[in-house]
Amino acid sequence: MRIKMTLMAKICLWVGLALSLWLSFLLIGTSPWSTFSAQGQELMSMEWGVISLIDLYAGFFLGLCLIWLFEANLWVKVLITLTLPTLGNPVLAIWLVFRFRYLKIKALGS
Repeated sequence: MRIKMTLMAKICLWVGLALSLWLSFLLIGTSPWSTFSAQGQELMSMEWGVISLIDLYAGFFLGLCLIWLFEANLWVKVLITLTLPTLGNPVLAIWLVFRFRYLKIKALGS
């Protein structure tokens, strides 16, 4: 059972990392910032837009909960707390990649 849990965690990590890289490319490569305000207002006018944003920010704060529990370096905690809500999940993905082995040991004891 432990092997399957570790494999599933690795799969989720790599899928999340791939999606985060795609998101980073979209943010940098397509330069969507000029339409941010207008499209944000349109998104907030739709029920599923509001639900999606609540889901997104709930995930950010749940991720921050893990970071504040497991990250030893205060400066990393503060940096991620400041950047995650603005830069999004690529920040969390980077932290997870660097801390995956430590988190695995904490969770599984091996």
